[in-house]
Amino acid sequence: MSVPDTVRHGAKEVIFESYPELGYNYRMTDIQAAVGREQLKRLPEIIQRRRFLAKKYRELLITQKEMRLPEEPFWARSNWQSYCVRLPPQCAQRQVMQFMLDQNIATRRGIMCAHQESAYANHESWFCGSPSLAESEIAQNQSIILPLYPQMQDFEQDRVVETLLNVCKVTD
Repeated sequence: MSVPDTVRHGAKEVIFESYPELGYNYRMTDIQAAVGREQLKRLPEIIQRRRFLAKKYRELLITQKEMRLPEEPFWARSNWQSYCVRLPPQCAQRQVMQFMLDQNIATRRGIMCAHQESAYANHESWFCGSPSLAESEIAQNQSIILPLYPQMQDFEQDRVVETLLNVCKVTD
């Protein structure tokens, strides 16, 4: 928006805003806010569980030399909203995801490259004039997000890892 809403609402004269860039207005409803406030009471417990699950994924996958795992820098603490791994070169992302789905394990593509989305097709200048962002594109095509949710049981996580290693035929 060309004019902040605080300026517009506080103005003594009518101001018509414009929207020179692609954007969205995400405002939650009162019901969503009420649910969110209740969920916030459980936030420390949820984050603690997610951190435990991420640590376990790392322990189960760390010996797989060709698989790249996320790392938490010493100066930060992740809430592990997701756990994204870069697959070994011999593993085709789509086939891995389909195999896991066939085993009732949902995964998602690790990232999406905004510069390849149709909404941004005519905005090359946003990407420093580069038609390609090679590392992002590699990550998009070679990474997947593994299931990670607070209610996940140990045996479920073990099954995810076992299935992933089986489909990739990854060895130490």
